[in-house]
Amino acid sequence: MHKLPAAVTTLLLACLAGCGDRATPDADPVAPQATEPAASPPPMDDEHVVRRFDCQADTGVVLLDDGSARVSLPGGERHPLARVAGSEPAVYTGDSLYFSIGQDAAHLSQQDGMRELACTPAD
Repeated sequence: MHKLPAAVTTLLLACLAGCGDRATPDADPVAPQATEPAASPPPMDDEHVVRRFDCQADTGVVLLDDGSARVSLPGGERHPLARVAGSEPAVYTGDSLYFSIGQDAAHLSQQDGMRELACTPAD
């Protein structure tokens, strides 16, 4: 079994802890803050994408026309997933990640079942 790289584990833990929802301690609550536009994620090769899922913590999963899937993390890092043959409901694994699609829900987690993120079909 592959171990999830430390950077990916740290990122998933930070996202699940909700660290992005906290204001910076030195920010002036009255003064408006200038914000830069968010960097757009790298292209997902739309030509081969058959279905998209938006997951918690700004994570996404796409199903590809070759039967595989790909996870995109907030920092732009991508991880390929292969479908488990004969899995029903559909299950994809790779790089110590586990993505399952049920009738009512889809979830992305580490293969040990920890740090589960809920996913919904993208529009």
